Amino acid sequence: MGTLKDQLYHILTESMESGSLETGLVLLESNISELFKISRSPVRQTLERLHNEGKISRFDGRGYLVGSQPSDVIRRQLTEKDFAQSSGKMAVRRTDSWRKFAEEIERDIVLCSMLGRMELNELKLAKFLDVSRTTTQKILLHLQSLGVVENNKYSSWTVVPLDDDRLHQLYEARQQLEPFMIAQATEKLPSADIKRYIDRLDSAENQYPNIRGELLDELENDLHQHAMIAGGNDEIVTMLQRTRPILLISKHLLGSKIDFPQSDPFFDEHREVFSLMLSRKPTQARHSLFKHLTASESKVQHRLEQFRDNPEVDIPEYLRSPGG
Repeated sequence: MGTLKDQLYHILTESMESGSLETGLVLLESNISELFKISRSPVRQTLERLHNEGKISRFDGRGYLVGSQPSDVIRRQLTEKDFAQSSGKMAVRRTDSWRKFAEEIERDIVLCSMLGRMELNELKLAKFLDVSRTTTQKILLHLQSLGVVENNKYSSWTVVPLDDDRLHQLYEARQQLEPFMIAQATEKLPSADIKRYIDRLDSAENQYPNIRGELLDELENDLHQHAMIAGGNDEIVTMLQRTRPILLISKHLLGSKIDFPQSDPFFDEHREVFSLMLSRKPTQARHSLFKHLTASESKVQHRLEQFRDNPEVDIPEYLRSPGG
């Protein structure tokens, strides 16, 4: 889909080339910003780009004129029809755009959290992404719910460091909460869902290690998120969301920063839990999940050590070390 700036650039260019935006038409930053419901920063930068390319020109009044040397000045209110593309659809596609940015920022923050405490500047993040403060706040509140950032004061946030002590505490929390939830879910989760989760594990195991890192994250979520929800306690599900950084370590490290392990990372252990659930044995499923979490902690700890031995991370401009 491209960034807001890229989308807006192509829409304006196409509308000018098609004649929808006629030569000499006044283009105002505020008008375009309101029409597309985006902040003025990406609009301003797009108009500057078009000007540098000679597609629009400055004039004595406010804004720009379509064309390099227009003879007439045309003033009228822009409408959606001026920007309808060949597909007939309007404009910048912004459906849940903050979620796309959140995924990108999540990766940067998780990797940097393994290096220690960092300060995050909300204003610089908005500028970095070229988005409004409203969008930035949605991203940060989402990341706060995952336990990877915390708010200090106005527009100032801290990346929560993921050190050995915090990793252990997060695992202790999971060991207390997840086995209880999986025992509850064993009585409620439909057999069809459990069989689907097992089939996904079998398929991934047959292809391993020629799989996407994202697939591992999806398989983790089958057990540690989706199956948990069937346990029926929303408050515990919310609490468990704070332990999400554990899963994010593997999501953003395996297959990119460090190699996949020679043997599959968790397939057999997940399969055992699901098989016990399918047989409707809640106590055994509970014990099996506890055992899996205990084994998992040492594996994730090892991944952290591997990463810290060679931490190839570009720290983005919106992050800095305290006092740095």
